[in-house]
Amino acid sequence: MVSPGQAGGYRAGIGVAVSDLKTARSRTRRLLSGGLVTLAGLAVTMEAITFGMGTMARTGPGFFPTVLGAVLTIVGLLLLIVPDRAEEHDSAAFGRPDWRGWSCIIMGIAAFAIFGELFGLGPATFACVFISAFGDREATVKGSLILATAAVVVAAVVFSWLLKFQLPFVHWV
Repeated sequence: MVSPGQAGGYRAGIGVAVSDLKTARSRTRRLLSGGLVTLAGLAVTMEAITFGMGTMARTGPGFFPTVLGAVLTIVGLLLLIVPDRAEEHDSAAFGRPDWRGWSCIIMGIAAFAIFGELFGLGPATFACVFISAFGDREATVKGSLILATAAVVVAAVVFSWLLKFQLPFVHWV
């Protein structure tokens, strides 16, 4: 225990109490918001399943709201379950926006739009993921190439093969 005569004794005690209060408020906010998002997701899902779901090839009016409600429910449950790690991070690190990340993601989206029009879904996906990956300061060229190639394979299977997406996978101008 720190005695009143020691330098900063009372100040340190008050600082700890304020920090604990902020942590408790943050935890309460997180639990309340998680509970409300979960309830909203369940309400949307319960109402949406009363509409026709249809099939994957021909979705009905209740398909999208049901999926949206399920996603809301999962996000709400994650807010309730996942521990709050805000106190572990240095608050000064969150002061400035990460311009490199923002610019790489925006350039990746622009590259997708341009390459999609000129060369098709495969090259557009590769360009988007490859450029956006460099928003991470620890990204390497090899890692970005592997990630972009994997994304192209997923895009080929899901969008071109399974969903018969209207944008051709590869075409030349």
